[in-house]
Order: sequence, then structure tokens, then C-alpha cells
Amino acid sequence: MIDGQILYRDFFEFHPPLGFLITAGWLTLFGQSLLAARLLMVLVIALIAGLGYSCCRMVSNRPALSATLVLAWSVSVPGPWMQVNHHWFTSLFSMLTLWAVLRAEGKPTRLSMAGLAACAAALVTTHRGGMIALAGLLSILSMRSVRSLTIYIFSGMTLASLALAYLWSQGTIMAAFDQVILYALNHYSNIQALPYGAFMDLQMMFGVLSFPLAAALLLLLIWRKGPNCICQQPWPTLILFAAAGLVGCFPRPDAVHIAFCAVLVLPLLAGTLAQLLSAGEIRPLWRTLGLVTIFVPLPPLAIAAVRSTNAPRVETQAGLYGVVAGGGILPLLKHLQTLPPGDHIFFYPADPMLPFLTGRRHPARLDMLLPQYSTPAQYKETCRQLMQEAQWVVSHVEITRPDFYSAVFPAMTNPLPPEKMAFEASLDAAFVHVGTYDGFQLMRRAAADVALCDEIIR
Repeated sequence: MIDGQILYRDFFEFHPPLGFLITAGWLTLFGQSLLAARLLMVLVIALIAGLGYSCCRMVSNRPALSATLVLAWSVSVPGPWMQVNHHWFTSLFSMLTLWAVLRAEGKPTRLSMAGLAACAAALVTTHRGGMIALAGLLSILSMRSVRSLTIYIFSGMTLASLALAYLWSQGTIMAAFDQVILYALNHYSNIQALPYGAFMDLQMMFGVLSFPLAAALLLLLIWRKGPNCICQQPWPTLILFAAAGLVGCFPRPDAVHIAFCAVLVLPLLAGTLAQLLSAGEIRPLWRTLGLVTIFVPLPPLAIAAVRSTNAPRVETQAGLYGVVAGGGILPLLKHLQTLPPGDHIFFYPADPMLPFLTGRRHPARLDMLLPQYSTPAQYKETCRQLMQEAQWVVSHVEITRPDFYSAVFPAMTNPLPPEKMAFEASLDAAFVHVGTYDGFQLMRRAAADVALCDEIIR
């Protein structure tokens, strides 16, 4: 987008536009570097934590407990996912919505902020943001104020109208509908199903356990004090947003996606604990939780810190890059820097960091080709584009193998569909191998011909 490509026209995406606009705007202002990208995420995650603390303190009036819960959530997110990611933006706007609703008190400014933030969440991640917008709507309905409801809806519709105006100015309204709505409905969830908490380790345990723990404490509160105790605000709002966070983990509720959403359940945890325990009883609880929060994730955090410190580094177009995992990346990046500057490199099947690090244009509308996720038509279209424009191909061999897909996408029934096999056969026929770098292969254009793509059946 910074180079002038049009979202949904020049490249394919099934997410709404706001996350791309935020990232492109930030990198335009502060430079296309790893440092700028990291600073963006530091800012976003810090804002999420700050809003989470404020919400917890509002409903519990327990500063230490609130800080401990937010700290526990913060360290539960694994390091590799501290990245520019649409889920972080969605969590930020979700927490801003919750914070604004809790502090609304009939104030138009805060109700407007809630509507804008809820719509912004939906304009970043459709299903998660949609659940947040619905939770905000139901929360305001429970206030029984037509004026508050009008302000919330009007504010959200204003931002939605601006997004539509942007798509109209780009001439991509229909393309956005096809990709964000129709494609996501028909092709997204079919390979995503996982058990709740899949791939959990010690570091991510708190996030995974936070939702069932909150549910158990809420039931205990109802049993002790009766159902009427949760009928008044802020309880309906806390329950609605916690439920939105839980539903937002699906259709892929692995430990990582839960970690993104778990911040929404922290205020409910804080509120129930404050109601169930007296000030004297809650003090040893938050101290114990604080110690566990610090020491349980300590081994993986310490290992990650040592690996990062000792990682070999290479200078890239995006700045100094430390290679923590994947030994082949270092020599591969060095080799790619020696290629002619104008050559286009096709990265297969999914390596979105490599175009950013190398400063190379990925000569295809798609940056990801996955079995039973990408359609035969997309395989064929991508094949034609790379035959016409790509001088080189970088293949990440590990994630083209069936065992990788079986581990990461256990719901995938056929990791070797005909279109994938035909696509890879066309690559082998059109490009010759010039080097192997651990799990990566570099291929050079030799006999590329669009006719080779005819074997891929639509």
C-alpha cells in the first residue's frame, strides 16, 4: 500500500481495511523498519494493558489485584506473537469499547468513543469485532436509554461510512465484499478447528484458564448471593464482553488466539474476586498470583531472552535482524541481498516477513497458499502471475509437507489436493534449484511459461 498498491484489487486479503491502514500509516510516518514495527506493537500492547488495568480497578476497587491480573495476562502471550498482528489492534479497540461503556454514565463523549471503538474493532477483524460491537450494543440496551443507544449506533455508523467511502474511492467495494465476507464465510473456518487451549505451554496457561476460572467464580458468586447480584451494572457489561472474548477465540481457540482475547475476561475476574473475598482475604491471593505469574513463565522467558541475545544477526532492508529460529534464514537473506535489485521474488507458500526484510516485491496477489484454504482458482491465478513476473522463488519446504499441516491444521482432511500438487509441479518445471538453506530452497527462472499453469484445474 505504501508503494501504491490498492487493497483488495492489487493484493488479496480477507480482513477489513482498518488494520492495513493503521500499519501503512504508521510505517509511512516512522519508516519501514523493524524498529518502527516493534514500537507500534509496544504502544498497542501497553495501551491494552493500561485499559485492562483501568477496567479491572473500576469494577473491583483493588489496584494491586488489577495490576496482578494484567501482569499475568501480559506475560502469558508467547514472544513470537509480539508482532504486527490484526488481533492486537482488535484487542485494543475491544478494551477501549469496554472502558468507554463502563465509564459512560450518560456522557455523550464516552458513548461516542464506545461506538467508534466497537466499529473500529469490526473494521480490523470481522468476527471478533462484530462480537464486541454486539456486546457494546446489548450493554447500552441494558441501560434503557434511547439517547445513549442513538449516540453509540450513530458513532459506529459514522466510522463505517468513512470506511465505505474509502473503498468507494478506491473502486474496491465489491472486491472487498467478495474477499472479506464471501471468501471468509466459505473458506476460512473449514481447516481451523482445534480443541480449546491447543498448543498450550506453561507460559500460556493463565490465558487458557482465565475463561473457565471466570465462569466458575461467577457461578460461585450467584450461588452465594443469588442471581439478582449480577442484574445491575456493571455485571451485564462484564459478562457480555467476557462472552464476546470467548466467542472471538473461535473457530481456532488455540492458546495463542485465547491469549489475544483473554484480556477481555480480566475485569470479570477482578469483579468476582472482589465480591467473593474481603480485603484481608484478597491480599494473600493477589500476592500468590503475582509470584506464580512471575516464576511460572520465567523459564521460557529466560530461554527466549538468552536465545535472542545470542542470536546471529544480519543487516536487512528493514534493519538489523536477529535469527532466533530457522538456521537457513541467515545465509538465505545474505544470498537474496546479492540478487539484482529489480528482480521479483515469489515466496511460497507463506513467508510474509521475507518480502519486508528483503525489500522485494512479492509478484502475486496472494502471499499465502494453503491446501483447502486457497481455492484451485487462486492457485492457478498465482501460477500465472509468477510465470509472468517472478525471476526467483523461495520455497519454505517444511510448510509444504503434509506432516506440517497435520500438526498445525488437524481439521485439514487433504493436505495434498490436486491444485497444490499441480502448482508445485509447475514451479519445478519453470524454475531450477540453485541453493538449499536448511528448510528453504532458492530457485531461479529457467523455462517459465504460463501454459504450465493449465494443469491446475479450476
